[in-house]
Amino acid sequence: MLTLIDSLFYIAFLGQIFLISYYFPHKIHRRMQYVLETYPPSRYPRLYPKPIEYYRIGQWGFKMVNRVIIIIGFLIMFIMLFVVDHSSFADDGFISEFWPAAYGAIQFLPLVFLEFSECNQFKLMRKAHVSTTRKANLNRRHLFGFVSPRLFAAAVSLFFAALFFDLYVLEFEIRWDRDAFQRALVLTATNLLLIAVGAWTLRGRKSNPHQATEDRTRQISAALHSVLYVSMVMSVFFMTQTADDVYDLDFLDATLMSLYFQVIVVMSLGHVLRSLSLEDVNFDVYRDNGEALT
Repeated sequence: MLTLIDSLFYIAFLGQIFLISYYFPHKIHRRMQYVLETYPPSRYPRLYPKPIEYYRIGQWGFKMVNRVIIIIGFLIMFIMLFVVDHSSFADDGFISEFWPAAYGAIQFLPLVFLEFSECNQFKLMRKAHVSTTRKANLNRRHLFGFVSPRLFAAAVSLFFAALFFDLYVLEFEIRWDRDAFQRALVLTATNLLLIAVGAWTLRGRKSNPHQATEDRTRQISAALHSVLYVSMVMSVFFMTQTADDVYDLDFLDATLMSLYFQVIVVMSLGHVLRSLSLEDVNFDVYRDNGEALT
């Protein structure tokens, strides 16, 4: 018989399956379909450096892969409930965070592949872009032109709060073999990676050679907000892990891990999709006579 704690986890895990492998992939698939139907290659050839069949197959493949991952999610639940002891892989007798973490890694694979496909798409666009008439936006981009100082300060404050909380738990005794010290290293390294991503987003060259300046501005703003939100969510999650060490909250490990993946997706991908409405994108730059902006 399932305990209340186990039931909470399975509810959270169902949310993880639905949110990451159905809800957001469904929204992305609808955006793909909208673009293909509303902006066909006959009128917007610069948007399609490859034959239209390639994009239709990719759209179908993205949908099918996520459906398979949904099936895997329910299969994992079945295994946990009826095949093996639900507390397998956990020394404390509770459901291990291994289950939602491993499944979450699988769920992110289609999104990672989609990101690489987008990069390849832009690479082909740049290769095909032979226009000799170019315009440059010479305005220097500054961080606080895209995100508010308050949001940035909140992200920085939460980062240092997470580090301080770990040090407090350690009674300010730094030891290499302590979980708190290892968490501090992981949190710091991940935030450095996020800083690098943010810096490239802000200062890097334009990937899409045809993208209008206004669209790029919105894209940079959405990406930088997403980076800060992810940093904040990570800091809060790491503080829950520290609290776990102090107050023996092992029974919540799996549930918190599942919720962590869901919040990450909502605050990153969800924010980007909400901020970058297709109706606001200037698709005229992809026509034959569209003038590329750089």
